[in-house]
Amino acid sequence: MRAAQSVHEMAEEILLREARVLARRTGQPLVEAREAVLQTPAGVQLEELRSGPQQEEEALYWQANLLFERVSEQAGHPVGPDSTGAGLGPFS
Repeated sequence: MRAAQSVHEMAEEILLREARVLARRTGQPLVEAREAVLQTPAGVQLEELRSGPQQEEEALYWQANLLFERVSEQAGHPVGPDSTGAGLGPFS
């Protein structure tokens, strides 16, 4: 992953890397391996990121915001669209 890449690019890079690993391990064509990766729970999440509303956001910013939301949730102070209150953390 690169410092200034978008969430779309990050997710695409990870999906391709996982598909290559699966293709090498199973001997199936890369296209089929990618489809198999997209059927996994992690692949579904990556596809949602790749084509979702965050796709143009810088990956580094998105990762920092996600980390903040997770830590806040663990501390009992959830932030983000699913929480009560303003629904935005300081990184939004």
